[in-house]
Amino acid sequence: MKRIALSLLATLCLTTAALPQDNKLVIASFYPVDKVSGWNGLLEAFNAKYPGVEIEVQVTPQDQYLAKLLSQIAGGDAPDIVGIENSPFPQFVNRNILEDLTPMLAATESFKAADFFPHLLDRYTVDAKVYGIPYDAQPNALMFYNPSVFEAAGVDQPTADWNWDQMRDASKKLADAGGEGSYGLCMSSSPMSNWLTFLYGGGGALVDDVKAPTKSLLDSPESIAATQYFVDMMLADKSVPTNDSLEAMGGADQGCTSLFLNGKAGMMIIGMWKAVEAPEKFRDLGIKLVMAPTKDTANRVYPTGGTAYSILKTSKNKEMAWNFLQEFLGQAGFEAAYKEATLGAIYPPANIPAFDWYAKQPIEFLDTLQPNADALAYIRFAPFMLNWGEIESNCITPDLDFVLNGSKPVGETLTAMAACINGEL
Repeated sequence: MKRIALSLLATLCLTTAALPQDNKLVIASFYPVDKVSGWNGLLEAFNAKYPGVEIEVQVTPQDQYLAKLLSQIAGGDAPDIVGIENSPFPQFVNRNILEDLTPMLAATESFKAADFFPHLLDRYTVDAKVYGIPYDAQPNALMFYNPSVFEAAGVDQPTADWNWDQMRDASKKLADAGGEGSYGLCMSSSPMSNWLTFLYGGGGALVDDVKAPTKSLLDSPESIAATQYFVDMMLADKSVPTNDSLEAMGGADQGCTSLFLNGKAGMMIIGMWKAVEAPEKFRDLGIKLVMAPTKDTANRVYPTGGTAYSILKTSKNKEMAWNFLQEFLGQAGFEAAYKEATLGAIYPPANIPAFDWYAKQPIEFLDTLQPNADALAYIRFAPFMLNWGEIESNCITPDLDFVLNGSKPVGETLTAMAACINGEL
């Protein structure tokens, strides 16, 4: 889950008893999994079922994560379970350090491949072998909106059938009605993710095939038009804050969230995690939810992140590690987390039985979870390539800010990006 950035390297022991090595599980993560809402409830339930097992969590900044794991493996001191964000996942598979979980899934009736949203599990499946079990189901595909802001402006509230033009019209009206410092819509993710939301929503794409790309599609008419639409909402309409404006407010995440929660933006596009981070504020404002509008609602596509958990081949306790994954990523774990979490706000599970169970629970901080479930049919991951991060850094990142702030022409610059990507491919 790349949205949580760390600046601190820490090792956190969640239990203190000195136990034999075979009664200890070490979990490595690039974000503070132990801080996830409801984590203590999960551990309590696991230890009730498997008493005497010590759980240690190692938290490492993402840019140091792979190097540290490789060093631990080489030194014979590797963790048992590793959390892996979807973008670098191909590197882990390529290094042949992950256990093939397919036989375990096949042998476990209560925890099987069919229990997970197919699009999510597919990301961590290579050559028909499952190397990671997806944890969360929360694409960057949701539009939260504040009914009171719409009512005050006399603007009709969003519906599930809204397209881009309806969203844009409402955004301009809300910005005008709110006065100075107000916007209609804000985007609460990174500039890259915000752009991808529009790129995909308008029928554009980074490459022709996510699993096996052969060429870039950034120079397609759809990609260029979708990007221009986003730029126009920021610069021509001035109903969406620019990246520069958000940076002046502390960054896209903090700036957009502040605008939205303070009534200075009636709509916010982001993933479910944003509501989970501040459930009481969402509840108090009566925030509602629909799938984010796209240019053509019959052809929806949304960018997604996500994390999987895997067992390292070097683990000396694979059976217990598998037991933990079943609890952690299955319905029992999410039920325990729900009971512990504030207002029952937890990350929506990638496990379908757990998600279905969660959707039936009292949801105080939102009116519904259904748009999150519906959006999962339309998700698109980053290209499944060992060097996609490098290609993105070389070909897209240098000019993306210039495109989004109007300093460089959209068509010409995206065409150059596509040529650069094709050269790398």
